[in-house]
Amino acid sequence: MAKPHSMPDPKDRSVNSPSYIADSSQVLGYYNAHNKDDKKERVVDSVKKWYVDQALKEGWHKANFHGSDCLLEVNVELKQK
Repeated sequence: MAKPHSMPDPKDRSVNSPSYIADSSQVLGYYNAHNKDDKKERVVDSVKKWYVDQALKEGWHKANFHGSDCLLEVNVELKQK
């Protein structure tokens, strides 16, 4: 589980677990840590857009909100030996 002020690392995902659900407290913690002049108390549309943009910059391939939680997904390939 990621700390409230950090984005989960897409490199920590595996073939069996390629996604991560960031709950509303993680989303808000990360947003507020990076937007000290515009702190929010709820996950509103502007927070969602910002969080999705940040997730994509951090290496996640998809980031979709379902309510106030964000489903983060990354494509993981199994390397052949």
